[in-house]
Amino acid sequence: MAGSLAQISTATTDGSSQSIQVTGINNDDVYLVTYKGLQSASHDRLRIRVTKSGSAQSDSNYDNGRKGMPISGTFQNNNDVNDDSILLGTMDELAGTGAQGLIYCYNFNSSSEFSYVLFNTLMYASTPQLFGEFGGGVHRVASASDGIAIQTNSSNNFVAGGVVTLYKVV
Repeated sequence: MAGSLAQISTATTDGSSQSIQVTGINNDDVYLVTYKGLQSASHDRLRIRVTKSGSAQSDSNYDNGRKGMPISGTFQNNNDVNDDSILLGTMDELAGTGAQGLIYCYNFNSSSEFSYVLFNTLMYASTPQLFGEFGGGVHRVASASDGIAIQTNSSNNFVAGGVVTLYKVV
């Protein structure tokens, strides 16, 4: 059925790591990563990286542009060039305020093209206030990527219970 999702893999945070990843991208279809309930032990930035052979890539080949939308403030235009990840909003440590969102993955299986993502996220930011962000990014390395790693931007671990799922769009 066109427009359906086929679940590939899922992972749940257990409180012992600052990273959670899903892998299994193995063809040229579009893939979707969903996440919900991601919360760090202390307020921290959320970031995403592509994985290659199951390892998160931390090189300085990420570019992105995003629109930040705090509920009580001015919209923000943000971008990063030659960064080591794609940065998203700052999560608050308030209980029950975990981040949730969607990441669409394009060209990931191609060994001759860059890996692209489109994303949107919703979370309580460190103010605290409701904060949304959407945008796109690229990992400028022409080699196959097999998944996404979602991480905190410092050494704070995720609290237990967050879920990340990879789907193939069929």
